Amino acid sequence: MADKSASDPLALWRGMVSQWEKNVNELANKNMATDQFSGSMNQMLNAMLQGQQSMGEVMARYLASLNLPSRSDLLSLGEQLGAIETQLSHIAQLLERQNGSQVATSVKTPPRTKRPPPADS
Repeated sequence: MADKSASDPLALWRGMVSQWEKNVNELANKNMATDQFSGSMNQMLNAMLQGQQSMGEVMARYLASLNLPSRSDLLSLGEQLGAIETQLSHIAQLLERQNGSQVATSVKTPPRTKRPPPADS
């Protein structure tokens, strides 16, 4: 049989890339298992968190200077709106129990007073 690498010109390239990936993976696993790596990752994550917090504070001050609500303002407003909706639902249930009928939540149509013209017979 003919040699497989002779019929596939990229076989040597794939073999080299596969070996390179294996070596890089082994090296990365060794480095990630050290305490120094985990310490540096912890420091980097802390720095990212502090940057995110300071950016949030800067944006809140900027929005306040433009007289616009911040994200926390909108979240608070959403929570208040949810509480109001819950209270309204509770009041509607109490009214339904008290009256023994459903509270009208939509506009009722008026009774029909106009009659169709009589049929010519």
